Amino acid sequence: MKKTMVFSLLLTVSIICGCRHFFDYPFFTVKESGLNWIAIRHYNFRTTPMQRVSVRVDGNGLVTVREGTSILVTNPFAASHTDANWNDIRENRITVPREEIVPMFQMLVDAGLFKERRKGDSSNTNEAIFVSANIQAKTCGSEDDVYGSDPELAEHLKNIVLMFYRPQPVRKR
Repeated sequence: MKKTMVFSLLLTVSIICGCRHFFDYPFFTVKESGLNWIAIRHYNFRTTPMQRVSVRVDGNGLVTVREGTSILVTNPFAASHTDANWNDIRENRITVPREEIVPMFQMLVDAGLFKERRKGDSSNTNEAIFVSANIQAKTCGSEDDVYGSDPELAEHLKNIVLMFYRPQPVRKR
């Protein structure tokens, strides 16, 4: 009886450990879903005040692009409303066919979006890029500049930002 119990326990543990690798595998096939999304935040340090761009691409084809020097561009829950740049924010929404979103998400997955990365020194001091995503119920988020940990992925992310970001002239008051 004890041998059977021990065997079943070992079998259960080995199955769970074997499945864990499958669930953590960072490369997978992306399927069309309105629940998939990616949010990319790009900071340009060459300008004063710092220029921010945020691009969120949803699996349903809605792309939201924010730009400006306000902290609200990259953090819609910011509370520092006394900041001099608080009102410098512009937002555009673009609709893209859903079937065009899947290859974009697949390209990012294939580029290693969900790979574990070690923190590295940023090789590009003039800009920084951060990403958060939820694709096929797998999530990721970068606490550190992606240029420092994966410059190739950072370039892919920057290209997506440039696909949708069209600089708008600042209105003088």
